[in-house]
Amino acid sequence: MKPRIRVPANFGKEHINSPVHGNIKLKLKDGQEIKVNSIIMSLNSPVIDNLTSNLTQSTLEMDDFTNSAVDCFVESMYTGDVEKLEKLNFEDVNKMAHVFKVGWLSKKCVLFYKTDILKFENNSYREIEFACEIASRAHFHLKQKQFVSLFVKHVTFDLVSKNTFLQRYLAGFAKVPRRRIDTSLAVASKDLNIIGNCLTAYLSSNFECAKFDENVLHLLQKLDVGKFRQTYPSQFMELVNFLSEILEESESACDEVKSTITSFIKRRRTIAEKDTRNGTSEMELEDIEGLEDSVDFGYKNVQSQTAYVKSVWRQPPICQWEVIQPSPPIQSVQFFTLGEPELQKRIGLFFKFPADESPAPMKTLDRRFIMKCENNDSSAWSYYINGCTKAVFNSEFLYNVPRDKVKHWTVTKTFTHLNVTCNDVTVLNFNFATDHSTGYENSCQIWVKNCSSVSFWTSYAENLLLKSQVT
Repeated sequence: MKPRIRVPANFGKEHINSPVHGNIKLKLKDGQEIKVNSIIMSLNSPVIDNLTSNLTQSTLEMDDFTNSAVDCFVESMYTGDVEKLEKLNFEDVNKMAHVFKVGWLSKKCVLFYKTDILKFENNSYREIEFACEIASRAHFHLKQKQFVSLFVKHVTFDLVSKNTFLQRYLAGFAKVPRRRIDTSLAVASKDLNIIGNCLTAYLSSNFECAKFDENVLHLLQKLDVGKFRQTYPSQFMELVNFLSEILEESESACDEVKSTITSFIKRRRTIAEKDTRNGTSEMELEDIEGLEDSVDFGYKNVQSQTAYVKSVWRQPPICQWEVIQPSPPIQSVQFFTLGEPELQKRIGLFFKFPADESPAPMKTLDRRFIMKCENNDSSAWSYYINGCTKAVFNSEFLYNVPRDKVKHWTVTKTFTHLNVTCNDVTVLNFNFATDHSTGYENSCQIWVKNCSSVSFWTSYAENLLLKSQVT
């Protein structure tokens, strides 16, 4: 019967290489040996227990691991601590803990990854790549998913830095290991447009079948079509159209390429049909109801639109300034956002003012109000008012934007204020005379004038309805 000793425990590291107790030899890479006690090692590892007790092995080959990692592993077995664990030997120590089934040491490795590996001194690409590669290899070789999860959870990217990192991480796409592709998909999470852009850039230089290497086929098979289509519909359709064009141009495309591209496109159509059956299809005007002109409706109803509303509301063009004629002295623009994932979506109004009298007068003076969704969960929207605040996002924020899926917005400019309401909640009431940023005391004064025209702009590819006329 085995003694009831719970590990980890401190058996004393001074007993390592003991000529009396060291009845097992660990053979290292360079021919060195470490003498260890079979009981101490067996108490920590059921695998070593089996090798020594049942298979009567007295020598264990450890040349798959670095000497530093073996030293750390052995000392940990003897002391119950991981004093010698460091970034350079971490992967091998974690691998040994996994191979020899030392459960408590595996937990220590997970903690070390979280507290030390993911602690970046300079927040440089190399540091982040180092941590990402550890997680990627652990997932691929050891089936340990927790490291990728920790990386995704604790490494904070904004959209720009995530895009920059993944572009570098997938550089030389044809030769990157497949595990990098899988890890990139996990890191991208909802921002699959980044992966789509990387793929398009790689393929765009050549339409030949030769470009469809194993990595391209693997990515197309792994890409979450439903998530990509729902979150970035315009970029998704660009990729689908691009792949369709390649398929048409490449008459000599091999069967595997044809099958993979066809399957990708069919998955898109299947999801679209499924969404339509569930009432969540791409928002075509004839499929939207309940958006009454009086705006007296349940804001979470995203069903279909009445004939009356269709004549008043319309889908504006994407990423184009569209001129709307105002009715002075108050300019008010109304629009609905209908539940499309809002993160990073932008909506803008462009006000054109007559120039004042000056020695070198300009014909017009232009000012913009732009707002952007920064966080879906908290419904955080930042904004800037050209000439009143700095023209940057994530600095000024709308206040208490409702979290309703369907939002009815009204942006109103008077001689004194710019007012924004969302579902009858005032989220901005900007006073041109008092609320401007420091340094904009004079430039903000142009806003108190009556403008000659208003233009509307949005990055919504769909699911935004603009009222036909400014009131």
